[in-house]
Amino acid sequence: MPLFMKQAKITKPRLTRVESRALTRQKLLDCAQSVFLREGYSGATIEEISAEAGYTRGAFYAHFKSKEDVLLEIISSQADKVTPILIERIEAASSPSAMVEFLSEWAQERSQTQSLSFMMLEAMQQAQRSGALDKRYAALFNRNWRSVGEAMRPFFPDQRLPCTAEELVAIIVALSYNPVVSGASGHKAGRLVELVLAAFLKDA
Repeated sequence: MPLFMKQAKITKPRLTRVESRALTRQKLLDCAQSVFLREGYSGATIEEISAEAGYTRGAFYAHFKSKEDVLLEIISSQADKVTPILIERIEAASSPSAMVEFLSEWAQERSQTQSLSFMMLEAMQQAQRSGALDKRYAALFNRNWRSVGEAMRPFFPDQRLPCTAEELVAIIVALSYNPVVSGASGHKAGRLVELVLAAFLKDA
């Protein structure tokens, strides 16, 4: 038997057209998020996003209509990851106090990882000024916030929330991602969420 055997050449199967388009789209999204975080939303350009992904401007427009469309998909993807985890953890809480403890810890963690939220805030402020902020953003947030708020409902007396489910979660999100709360004021976001929820539960 020869000491060295010639290895058969392994060829990777060719991607289908659909698979190739999906990979291109995901790479553009990943690179767009990197460019947004590095340059800021207003400073990022479609040319820079395309170049970082290794594609042309034409390839970008084959998948997205605008920079706003890319942002919406990034936000939607983040929400799709976070929302089910939040709901699962809330539903697993053994008591109202356990639910409050989890959400206050979550808020504190979010307040310390602000890079993506700052980018989203900048983008949405610019979109509001330019009139590009359409109903898709509101629908996206309200849908996810409603789901999380409804998961909290069983922990309130008679399952009566102090406000709408969307408003309840909006308060938590505002405290979690507000840079004034997390930095300048010196107050911890987690502690403020704990106080607000405790007051809501007491008054319900």
